[in-house]
Amino acid sequence: MADGVDVHLAAHAVPAAQARAAGAQDVRVCGPVVDPRFRPSAELERHRVRARFGLPNDAPLALLVAGSWGVGPVRQVARELHDCGAAVPVVVCGRNEALAGQLRADGVEHVYGWVNDMPGLMHAADVLVQNAGGLTSLEAFAAGLPVASYRCIPGHGLTNAAALNEAGLGVWIRNPADLKGMLCDLVHGPLGVRQRDAGLALFAQSSIGGPAAEIARIHRAGPPDLTSRPVARRRTSPKRLAVTTVVAGAVWACAVGTGVATTYDGPALLRAVSHGLDLDRLASAQGHVSGGHHS
Repeated sequence: MADGVDVHLAAHAVPAAQARAAGAQDVRVCGPVVDPRFRPSAELERHRVRARFGLPNDAPLALLVAGSWGVGPVRQVARELHDCGAAVPVVVCGRNEALAGQLRADGVEHVYGWVNDMPGLMHAADVLVQNAGGLTSLEAFAAGLPVASYRCIPGHGLTNAAALNEAGLGVWIRNPADLKGMLCDLVHGPLGVRQRDAGLALFAQSSIGGPAAEIARIHRAGPPDLTSRPVARRRTSPKRLAVTTVVAGAVWACAVGTGVATTYDGPALLRAVSHGLDLDRLASAQGHVSGGHHS
C-alpha cells in the first residue's frame, strides 16, 4: 500500500481484505477488467478452434501458461501433465523460445510461443494450469475455464495461489500426487462446475459498470476528503487519481517483480525494470492490459 494512493479497486473481497489489513483506507470491490473476447463459448465454436489450432477434438486439454517469460518449472509440469494422463498438455511459452524448443524436443506435441488468440485457446481448453495467478487467471474465469495453480513461482505466484484458493476461484494443487485426481475433477467433476460458476459470478459484480465506471465516478467526484487522516497528503488531480486506481487495482492480478527476478540476472533485471514499466501507456491501454504471454 503506497502512500498517496487515494482509492484501491479490488477484483474480489479476498484482496480487498488484504489491502485493508495492510492499511488501505478506501478499498472498493468492483470486479475485474478483461478483454470482452474472453467469454464462455458454444460447443461448435470449441470444435472450430481446436481444428484451427490443430488440437485433438475428443481429448481433454490442459492449457499450461507461464507468462510472457515462460518462467517456473514449465518443462517439468508439462511432463507431469503428459504422464498423469488426465489431459493433453497445450503449452504457451510466451517469448521463451528456448523453452519451446526444449518442450518440442521432449515430444510435447502442442507447444506455442507468443499467442495472439488467447481467447481461442481458452475456448479450446478444458482447464487452465498456471503458476503466477496473473491476469490470465481472470481471463480464464471470464471464459468459464476452471483454473488450477500448480508449482507456482516464489513471491506473488504463491501469494496469488493462496488468494485464489481462499476465494474458491482456483484450486491450489500442492502435492504432485493429487495432480491427476484434481484435474479430472476440474474437467469432468463437480469441482470444475463450482469453479466455473464462481469465476463467472466474479464478473456479475461488473454489471453496473465495474472498475471503469468506478473510476469515472471517482473522476467526477474528485479525491476523497483526506483531512481526517494522520498524514497530510497532497490533493491529487482527477486524471492522476484515475491512473493510480487503475495501477493499484491491478497489483493483485498482475504483480510481475518476482517473475522478472527469476528470469534475469542483475544487470538485465535493472534494464527490464527501467524499460518495462510505462504507467502512461498502461493507463491509456486499459482494455488491452493482459497476462504478458499473449498481449
